[in-house]
Amino acid sequence: MFNVGQLQPAYVLHSRPFRDTSLIVDVWCMHTGRQTMLAKGARKARGKQPAKRTLLQPFQPLQLSYGGRGEMRLLNHLEAAGVPLQLQGKALYSGIYINELVLRLLPISDPYPALFAYYQTALNKLQNSVDVEPALRHFESHMLAELGYHVDLTCDMVTKAAVQAQAHYQFTPLQGVCELATPPAAGEISIPGSILLELQTEDELSEQARKVSKYIARANLDSLLGERPLRSRELFQQLRRPQQHK
Repeated sequence: MFNVGQLQPAYVLHSRPFRDTSLIVDVWCMHTGRQTMLAKGARKARGKQPAKRTLLQPFQPLQLSYGGRGEMRLLNHLEAAGVPLQLQGKALYSGIYINELVLRLLPISDPYPALFAYYQTALNKLQNSVDVEPALRHFESHMLAELGYHVDLTCDMVTKAAVQAQAHYQFTPLQGVCELATPPAAGEISIPGSILLELQTEDELSEQARKVSKYIARANLDSLLGERPLRSRELFQQLRRPQQHK
């Protein structure tokens, strides 16, 4: 069993001021999962605290240990485990989105070491790629699988028949696809079987397949997130909204 007094890899997901000089920090730890910690004095302007505050930022690889009991732990030791990732523009908003998914969907104290590794991979891809969509879709699918929601898009969820390229399918979030008995009516959301088959390949996806992949991921996640919208999506929409000329 891992001892929380030992150093372990971690990332800050979010932080907020607490009283005059401290921070409350939401942290994702590799061995002990998501934790909420009190970083005493982290906002002080003198001594070692400015350096601590600099480290307690999202996308900075960390090694840390903590103690205490209850819902809020006490941050004991903190050090950098690498250089901070340089995320800008779409990559930055995408990283904030991933952090918010972790905060909203992962329970406290449940370790997900495999997903933690996928998280690190996703951040590196965001830093090094112009196109953020593949990194987001891969992380979303791995997160759903780790949470126990493996949605099979290769067969009809009712008949178990393999998806056919010429057929059209209706998608049910967190469950799968079902073949439509008749051609889709105007305005009805349906997915061509050819696109579902394309999603199973390792090839670069067509524009239509990318849109379907995003639609499926969003529908699955929205079913888990409930009615409260993601703040990161609102920020990303503001980024994409054209500047209004005065």
